[in-house]
Order: sequence, then structure tokens, then C-alpha cells
Amino acid sequence: MGKFLLRFFILLLFIIFSFTVYLSYFGIETDKFDSLIKEKANEVNKNVRLEFNKTKIHLNPIELNLTVKLKKPRVVIKNNQIKLSKLNLFLSIKSFFSSNFLLKRAEVAFTKNHIKDLTKITNILVPKIINKQIDKIFAEGQIEGEFIIPFDIDGNVGNDYGFSGKVLNASINISKELQIKNLTSEISHAKDDKANLFNITIKKASLLDFDLSDSVFKFKRKNKETEVKSLLKTRGDFDFDKIKKITSLLNFNIDNIKDVKGKTNLKTSVDFKLNTKYRIKNLVYSLEGEIPYSEIYFEEKKNIKKYLPEYSDKIIFKDTKIKFSKTKPNKTVELNGFLKINNEFDTFNLKRIYDFNNKNYNINGKTVLTNSQVNIPKLNYTKDNGTEAEINFNFNFAPNKYLDVSKIIFLSEKTKIDISDLSLNKNFETNDFKKIEIKTFKNGNKNNDFIINKTNKVSISGELFDSEPLLKSLFKKDERNTFSKKFSSKIKINFDKIITGTNDDIKNFGMIATIKKGSYEKLSLKGNFTENEIIEMSIYQIDKDKKTLQVISDRARPFIKNFDFIKGFEGGKLEYESIISKEISNSNLLITDFKVSKVPALAQLLTLASLQGIADTLNGEGIRFESFEMKSNTQGNVLNVEDALAMGPAVSILLNGYVDKGKIVSLRGTLVPATKLNAIIASIPIVGDILVGTKTGDGVVGVSFKMKGPPKDIKTTVNPIKTLTPRFIVRAIEKIKKKEKEEIK
Repeated sequence: MGKFLLRFFILLLFIIFSFTVYLSYFGIETDKFDSLIKEKANEVNKNVRLEFNKTKIHLNPIELNLTVKLKKPRVVIKNNQIKLSKLNLFLSIKSFFSSNFLLKRAEVAFTKNHIKDLTKITNILVPKIINKQIDKIFAEGQIEGEFIIPFDIDGNVGNDYGFSGKVLNASINISKELQIKNLTSEISHAKDDKANLFNITIKKASLLDFDLSDSVFKFKRKNKETEVKSLLKTRGDFDFDKIKKITSLLNFNIDNIKDVKGKTNLKTSVDFKLNTKYRIKNLVYSLEGEIPYSEIYFEEKKNIKKYLPEYSDKIIFKDTKIKFSKTKPNKTVELNGFLKINNEFDTFNLKRIYDFNNKNYNINGKTVLTNSQVNIPKLNYTKDNGTEAEINFNFNFAPNKYLDVSKIIFLSEKTKIDISDLSLNKNFETNDFKKIEIKTFKNGNKNNDFIINKTNKVSISGELFDSEPLLKSLFKKDERNTFSKKFSSKIKINFDKIITGTNDDIKNFGMIATIKKGSYEKLSLKGNFTENEIIEMSIYQIDKDKKTLQVISDRARPFIKNFDFIKGFEGGKLEYESIISKEISNSNLLITDFKVSKVPALAQLLTLASLQGIADTLNGEGIRFESFEMKSNTQGNVLNVEDALAMGPAVSILLNGYVDKGKIVSLRGTLVPATKLNAIIASIPIVGDILVGTKTGDGVVGVSFKMKGPPKDIKTTVNPIKTLTPRFIVRAIEKIKKKEKEEIK
């Protein structure tokens, strides 16, 4: 009996083993479970219907489930049919004896369906709002591959679903302007440490005609979070239309660019995470590669041309290496290569970092400027094209807030400009600085050599200072102040020599001053042209709204030289006093004992007045004047001449009008030869005869004139007059009496 039971048990085991092996490898074809499978499968989604002809059942002893392979399977989703090459259903054996959902997972394979069929399947996997976007994105192409769809015990689709396959010749709409064309890619799915891994490799594709081949996208789905890593390779030509489309997608501002074109070979890496609500977090992206050639055309910038005269609003780059990265704290761009402003290329490197927390930029780098002309107007310095030069810089700024210069170092042969720790406000007015070192050369000769230090006060000292730009600026109102209202300090200046641009150099120059809230409160300076010729200037505060400026100079030429319509000024002493307020400055100017020549407007006036002899003198040795007095007021850049009288042995002139500095001159007045004026004054006190003449038909006394136009192109008109206005006579007599009193003294 025992032997029988043993044999029976062994036989039973053999039969079970054989049946298991048979079911595992060969399976059983049947239609017994068709209705049950369709019923249970369709419970997943009411809009999904599973259709097939027959089933073949295999046993999977390892997973303790039945594998049901459907023959000629089809999935109908909302009346849209998808043809499948394989549909295997894995039924849990345990579910037959419990209330759990019967279906454990499904493996769905298809060959070359239209890519839009993907949305029919993803409709059961992802939210409707996401599926609608997928439907909009995919336009043309084919897709083939295999879905693995898991199910939870309650019948819901599990999170670890996967897909492996290919996308062939597809078109994907990123936006209305951006479309990926001819996309062929491979998609693979695997599992690692309870995470789903998806790798997408692009075999062929183009975006705006850029070649995207060999680009890779990796997705890792774990713990209800999807980690995305991508490497996008772009190669090809670009133009302004393409750049505008890309920058609009990235929200970059390129309003200052007119045109751009070039070639690119870049690798862009974008990493981020998606939560269950498909919101992006921990975004990190970087870009690295080469731009072999590019041309950028900018909107006209006059400020740049002031320093780089050969700049033509176009910069050409070649062999430019680029690195770009964005992390949570900052965004960094690095560039190095060659740039061309004029005819030849120079090397450059540049690094820009944007700090998201402080909302400011740091820019540092080095640029060779050998093949560019460089002008620094305020130092009267020019570097010629071809002369070796370079500039190193490092500064921080927040747009429309401030600019902090850590360093700017310009080197060219013996020239050195070194600025450190300079703080400017949004209007580029100085808030503070630490040290400025200047040494420049003009036409091979040194024209600046000094150092500025600021500790508890500003100390400026050196061998040489070129004051010609400063003297020019005295007659033009700058658009911005040198110092901001935050700047207050005492100043001490000592120069061995000051260049004026007229051979009237000043020696032993010294100045002390006090600046309060960006404005000079006190100033006193003194220098020597020679042992007996001096220049003095002072500024004193009268009250909180007014201050007075006084200048006494034994040489007037350095100040007069910068009037564009006066050339050939010689000799003369100058006295100037001005009451300055916020709105207006009222001034009195006196220049004595001087001579002028090569004054086009005056030469034209004398010629039109038929005073050819005096005009010839003007063009030869020049006309001497005993004095010039002017009362004026200044508002902004406009000098209003209230009254100006020039008297000399040859001619006297009374005039008024205005000068819009650097733009236009508009004057009117009266010109009288000295012989006529002397004769008239000699006949006083018979005033009536002076005004109307002793006889009808007396000769012409002088001319009235008008002068108007740009400083270098003043137009003059004249009208002969037979009588002088009482104003002219009174002013002339006042001047004569004043001169007589001075001679008596």
C-alpha cells in the first residue's frame, strides 16, 4: 500500500510538472475565458474596448500568474481602432481565489501606427489635460514599440508603466514658431532600484534647420516624481529670424540687436524634476560648444563710438567657445575667442554671472584692443589702430540701480589707466572710489601722470595733468554730474604742471576744496603761468541755494580757445564772476588788452560793412581790442548774452543774443568804426545833432548786424545805419570814463 501511494504521488508530481512545463512553453488555446477577459479588461476604462479572436493561455510559475496571449488583438478607444502585433495579459492566480483585480499587467506591442495613435493609449495613462497637449504636439510620423501597463489590485493603472520602441519621420510642434521635423528616435525602457528608466536617443531630426542628431533624453520615474535629464546637440547656420524665435521662447530681450547670422555647434543640457502635478522644480541647464563664426549688428550707440571711433555697430566673432549654465543661485555665461570691430581680429574672454538672490550681474574678462582705435576724451588720449593694448575688467551692476567697478586696467605701451573700487549710481555719478592711477601719452609725449587716492579725504597729486578736456567742458553742461548726492569729501590737489592746449601751461598748481552732497561747497586754487602771471579761482557758498564763482587769470587764451567760432586769440587778461543757483547762473566777464584773428564770422561782418581795410587787418596781424565786457546768464546749455561791448582802436561792437553751446549761435548788434565813434563822442553835448546828423545826407555811421548758425558755419547779414542808439553811446562813454579813472590811479 505504501509503495502504491508513493508511486501515485510521484506520478502525480510528474503529471503536474509536465502539465506546468507544457503550459509554460506551449500553452493551451481556448475561448473559454474570452468573455471574462474582455469584461475584466474593459473595467480599466469605460471608453476602452478590447477585441480579439482567440486566447492562448500560458502558465508563469515564477510570478504565479497566467499569461493570456490574445490572437489578432485590437484596442478600440472611443471608436478609434489601434492594430496591435501583440497583446499579452497577465492574470494573477491569487485573484481567482480573492476579490482582488484579476488583471496584473498588460504587454501591448504594435508596428508602425500613426503617431497620433499614441494619444489613444496615453489617454488611459495620463491626465486629460496632458493628453490634449500630447495630441497637439505630435503632428506627423509613425510609431512602433511595446507598452507595459501594470494594474493595481483595485484595477487602476500602476505608476511603473513603460514603453520601448521607435518614432519614425515624425513632426513635433513645440510652439507655433518651433517645429521638430523628420524626427527618428529610439526609446528604451528599463527598471533600476524600483525606478522606471526611459532613454530616448535621436537618430535624426532638425529644429529650425539645426541638426539634432545624437541628442539624448533620459527620464527616471521614482517615488511619484520624474527626473528628466537631456543633452541636446545643435549644429547648423542661424540668422535673425531663427534667433528671434528661440529668444522669444526663452524670454530673452534682444531689442538692441538689428541683425545676426552665423554658425553654431552646441551641446545643451537641461535637468529638472516633475512632481505628480507636472510642475517643474530643481531646474538646471547648461550649454557648451563652439560658434565658429557670427556677425551681430547692433542699434546705433553713440556712446560706444565716442570711445571706439571705428566701431560701425557691427561685431564679428570667430572660433568662439561658449559655456552657459543655470543653477538655483545663479546663471553664468562664459565666452572666449576672437572678435573684430574694424579690419582685424583680437582675442577676448568674458564671464557674466547673474545672481538670482541679489538680482545683480558680475562681469569680468579681458579684451585685446590692438586692432581698434581707442579714444578717452576726458584724458585727451587716443590709441591708434595697430598699437598693442588690452583691457582687464571686473564689475558688478544692477540695471537702473548701480554700477560697482572692482577694477578696470587699460594698458598700451607706456600708457596705464587703473581704476579700483569705483561705485556709481544709476546715472553713472560717483558715489565713492578707492584709487585711480593715470598715465597717458599723446603724439608720443606724456600728457597725464597722476594718482587719485581716497581715504578720509581725496588726494590728487602728480607730475602732469591735461586740462584741455576740462576747459572745453566749462562751456557745455554735462548730461550728468560727476558726483552723486551721496558723495561728500575734502579734496587736495597738487600738480607740477597743467597742460592747457595753448602753450599757456600752469606750474605749481594747487587746490583745496570741499564737496558736500555731490556739489562744490568751497574751492580755492592757484597756479602760475610765469613768476608774474597767475591764475586763481574760488567758489564760496553764499546761502543754501547760491554760490559764487570767481576766476582771475593773467592769460585769457586757455579759456577762449574752446569757443569754436573764435580762432587766433592772443594776449588778454580775464576776470570772471558768476552767481550760481540751481536754475540759473548770472555772470560778468571782462577781458582786457587782447587781439583776435581768423574769426570767420567777424571777417564776414567787416567785409559786408565795407570795412575791407579792417577785415584785411583781421586776416593778417589781427584786430586789437582794449576790452570786452559781457553780462550774461546761463540756463542749461544756453548762454543768454544780455549785453556785450567790445572796444578797440579799429572797431567797437555792441551785441546781445544767445549761444546754445556746441549747437547754434544767434547774436545781433551794432558795429561802428572807431573813427566814427570818436567823432560822435567828441561832438557831445549836442545830443540832437548826434542822433539825427547836422546835415541831411551825412555819411553812414556803422552797421547793424545779425549772426546766426552753427559755430563753424555762422551766417551774417548787415544793414547800414546813419545814427547810433543812445544805448550804444551811453555804454561807450561809460567805458571811456572807466578807463580814464583807471589811468589816473
